[in-house]
Parts: sequence; structure tokens; C-alpha cells
Amino acid sequence: MTAMLAARPLEHAQLNRVGDPGRPQMRRVRKLFSLMIGSDPQPSEGQMRVIREHMLMGDRLADAVVEMYKTLPAGQGRKLVDQALEQGIEALDNPPEALQALFNQIDHEPIWLDREKLRLACDVSHRVGLSGELVLRNLSLMGGYLGAAAAKPLVFTGELDRMANRRLVETGKFWMDVTTPGGLERDQEGFKSAVRVRLMHSQVRAMLLQSDKWTMAWGHPLNQWDSMATILEFSVIFLTGLRSLGFIFSKKEREAVVHLWRYVGYLMGVEERILPTCEADAMRAFYQVIATICESDDDTRKLGQALAGASLQDGGDGWAAKRMARLECTLRAGYTRYILGDEAGDKLGLPRTAAKYVWPAQIPLRVGAELVRKSVPGANRVLVWLGAKARRDQFPKRVQRLKADTTFTPVKTLAR
Repeated sequence: MTAMLAARPLEHAQLNRVGDPGRPQMRRVRKLFSLMIGSDPQPSEGQMRVIREHMLMGDRLADAVVEMYKTLPAGQGRKLVDQALEQGIEALDNPPEALQALFNQIDHEPIWLDREKLRLACDVSHRVGLSGELVLRNLSLMGGYLGAAAAKPLVFTGELDRMANRRLVETGKFWMDVTTPGGLERDQEGFKSAVRVRLMHSQVRAMLLQSDKWTMAWGHPLNQWDSMATILEFSVIFLTGLRSLGFIFSKKEREAVVHLWRYVGYLMGVEERILPTCEADAMRAFYQVIATICESDDDTRKLGQALAGASLQDGGDGWAAKRMARLECTLRAGYTRYILGDEAGDKLGLPRTAAKYVWPAQIPLRVGAELVRKSVPGANRVLVWLGAKARRDQFPKRVQRLKADTTFTPVKTLAR
């Protein structure tokens, strides 16, 4: 049934989720990106066809594995995947064809993979400390909600308030796994985490296609174009958000971060044809995502408000803890308005406060600290160590609080 729905034809003209790149409000954005990239990023007619095609595409290899699950006893398919991840596909006697095809792809190491770049990207991710979490949460994730169609799968899981904290913890674990030095080696947790998230996306995709909630005018759920955009959220959008706070990155460091997420995208089933190969490619793709994004709707506001209020649920029960949580919410909302603008902040349902001026005001201090880092021998290595330690110390507490809530399961909610 899912395969029939996935193959259901849809004319590009029926896609109501594609924004017009030539709309007047894109003129200033186009000029800005032209200055940053050094050439006009406006997608051609041929590129627009490719974008629409990828909005209608799922992940053929992972989707076939999810279909395979249905032919096996409950839980058996997941066990085979786990065994293949832990021991290699060769450890399975007569593995199913779909599973063999998936592992042939992920076990095929791309000729372009550069481990020195992976290591440097991990150091950059650690060096920025908790500022990285701020940017991922209040720019990358929050900004992703502005595209109504791309946000629909999250809305359809329901229970948005509790889901926000769950998604933050799960995304945080995934990010920590893949940015741990050596984490993307075949036997390490980052590699396995990327594959497991890929298959989880396919399961959600299959359930959405089978439900009566999804309309194909939004494109394929969790499609190739949206998946590529997610990779940008962790690479050039992440870097852009940090630079807006005053962080300084060399060209080599920026290219390394793009490279790491190119490989993560490869493992997660994003077609190499649309995976950016360098910073300039990624910035061009970033513009094309903005230029073709569909209008926000009520779901944008629901998701934005749920994410904005996550700190209130995660902050503790005491009076002081609640006051600090409210202050944190205000500052985070201010950062989103500072970096995305008031129009986007209004669409996301964020409060209008003076907190957005806090973030540009601290840029001189950050730039000064960055210049000291660059000039003092060993300072960079110390900051990498401190950033990694901060992540290790903070994250387990959030995981334990999430584990205490055993009543929410996105898969069951979606399947209702």
C-alpha cells in the first residue's frame, strides 16, 4: 500500500508548497547572497525542475527496508538492522535484499571523504560551547518551521508541547554523536545514529502516506529537498548563526563543517546530486531553500510557540528556577527575532521584547575574545576541551528528565 502511495504520480504544477523565487521580497535577499557567494544564486528553470522533483522523492533504499519490516515478525526487522550496524551486513545469514542494498550504500565510503576535515569540524562544533545549542535550537530548528509544508510531519505527531523537549533531546544526542571526533567511523555511534534516524524518518514517511492527514500537494513527506535543507541547518545556517554572535571561523573551518554534514547527509540518504560539496554550494542551496519556501501558516505558530516554551518545562519547579526559565525563554526569543527578523518572529508567535538587542550588543566582546583566541597559543585547544566538557555535563540531565516522561510516543500518536 505504501509503495503504491509513494509512487502515485503528481504533476509539478499541483505542488502548492513551492514559493516563487522572483517574488519582490526576495530582491534584497538575492542581492545579499550574490555578494556573499560572488555570483547570482537565483535558480534557473532547470534547477527549479530539479527542486520540484526532489520535493516528490523519498529515500528509495530506506523506504524499501521499512516495507521489508512488514514481511517479518514484529521487531525482527529492527533486530536485523541493529545486528548489521553492530557486526556488519556480512554477519547476517542470507540478509533480505532491501537490507543488503541499504548497507551496500552506507558501507561504500565516498572517494571524497576527508577525515582531517571531519576532525576539524568536530573541534569547531565543540569550541563554540553552549552557543552552538542556542543557534541550533533558536535559528536552525525554529527557522525550519517557517516552511509550512516541511513542518507538517512534526505537527501531525501531535502533543506539541511535550514533543518540543523530546525533539530537542533527540536532536541534541544526534548532533553530539556525529560531531564527536571519530564518531562517523563505521563502528562508532555517530555513524549508527545517522542510519537509525534515516530509518526512523522512513517509518514516519510511510505512516504519513498511509494516513488521511497527508496531501501530496505538500510534496512527499520528509522528502529529499527538505532533507537537504535539514543538512544546511546543521552546517552553513549553524555557522551563519554563530557568526552573527561574533564568532570567527577561517575558510578552512567553514569548509570542514560543510564537509562533515555532506557525509552525514550521504549516510542519511540525501542524494549526492543535491548535497552541497563546499561552502559556496551550500550557501547557494540555502538561498534556493529560502527562495522556494512556501508561506507559513497556523502550524508555524504552533510549532514556534511550543519550541519557545520548551525551557519552561525543562527548568525545574522552584520559584527561582521558573524565573530563570522565563528569562531564558525571553532571551532565546530575542535571538530568533534578532537573526530571523520581526516578520518571522511574528509568524512563529514569539513575543516582541527588547531582548533582541542583547545579542548584537555583545558582538564586540565576542569578537575581542575570538581575536585573543586566535593570537594566544593553545587557547583554541582549551576552548575545544571546555566546550566538549560543557556538553557532556549538561546533556545527561536533560536526557534523564525526558526519560521520566514515558507517556509520549510519537509513533503511536501518528498512527492514530
